[in-house]
Amino acid sequence: MARGVALAAAFVLTGVACGGSGRSGSPSTTTASATAAASSDTCPESAALPTPVSDHGAVAARGSSVPIQAGDFFFAPTCVTDVSAGTLTLTVRNTGTALHNVTIQSLGIDEDVRAGQTITVTVNMGSAPLPFFCKYHRTSGMVGALLPAGG
Repeated sequence: MARGVALAAAFVLTGVACGGSGRSGSPSTTTASATAAASSDTCPESAALPTPVSDHGAVAARGSSVPIQAGDFFFAPTCVTDVSAGTLTLTVRNTGTALHNVTIQSLGIDEDVRAGQTITVTVNMGSAPLPFFCKYHRTSGMVGALLPAGG
């Protein structure tokens, strides 16, 4: 199972590295500079995710740039742990066929990402977990969280 999880993490990172950044559905044109540790099986309880949740694991952040895959109907990884306080670049690539969205209500972030496209949003990470979700598929379990280091 660990090999399958490692392969899934490599796929996510490869998909983002081959994609890029843009805003609100702009074509992918640049390479993301994110790195992440191996994925664990599930999000930690400290994420306090609502139910239902389509849990596609947790990855420890490395650096200030984090790639996330938006599939039909999940985020992978669902949780990003050990996020340092300060400015974080969140790069979200829609690998699904539906229109998806990244909403972080507490920061006023509400960005659509069309199928096959990538968006980049800037997040100001503090000491509290930051939940995020797809406003179109939240009730289908398309939720996730950024979890601060030491939390």
